[in-house]
Amino acid sequence: MMRITIIYGNERKGSTYNCVRILKKELQNLGSVEFIEFILPKDLPHFCHGCFNCFLNGEDTCPHYDLVKPIVDEILFSDGIILSSPVYALDVTGAMKAFLDHLCYMWIPHRPKKEMFSKTGMVITTTAGAGINPCKKTMLNTLKYLGVKRIYSFGARVKAYKWENIAEVNKIKIKKEIRKKARKFYSATINREILSYRKFTKILFNVMKNMIKNYDDNTPDKKYWKQMGWLDEIKPFS
Repeated sequence: MMRITIIYGNERKGSTYNCVRILKKELQNLGSVEFIEFILPKDLPHFCHGCFNCFLNGEDTCPHYDLVKPIVDEILFSDGIILSSPVYALDVTGAMKAFLDHLCYMWIPHRPKKEMFSKTGMVITTTAGAGINPCKKTMLNTLKYLGVKRIYSFGARVKAYKWENIAEVNKIKIKKEIRKKARKFYSATINREILSYRKFTKILFNVMKNMIKNYDDNTPDKKYWKQMGWLDEIKPFS
């Protein structure tokens, strides 16, 4: 069974939520899929403090570690991840941004999780007017820097504040596009072991390898890379 973790950027069941609902249905039509869902800010009601504890002392010293860890554990255990956020002020919701801030210690320049390099990702966003591209970019950048192997995105300018008010012709168009994305995401996830790795991932990994070699031996990042064997010839991808 395929296992997918979904992160919702707000608690409102509006257009973005309904697009995810359509995606879930399409994925389940393609095969056996289990969804693990987290709703923000309910499941992580705190902003990152910028204390640098995760970078300097390890992620378990984050003041919100008990809330972040269950989400990260599910992401690492899943085959794929879906990030969804409506557009707020031309970008992701504050709750989604707070969540993404809590993941920065897992970025390739720091202590990337080897499990992330074999995962697929999907980004979904909607807006009544402007802001689709900046909102998608924020979530896409996080998936890129986490090392996710394949990433897809969907964004729709729905021209309405409520899902119920969207013109039927637009809903048909949305469903058709999501159906296409669902097939691509499902195929990539089921075949992820044989997919090629992103060029961006390989380049960034090698750049950071050369930089981290020169870090102080006591820094958590260098200790981690050394423990993983990444400062030698071992890589988290072939």
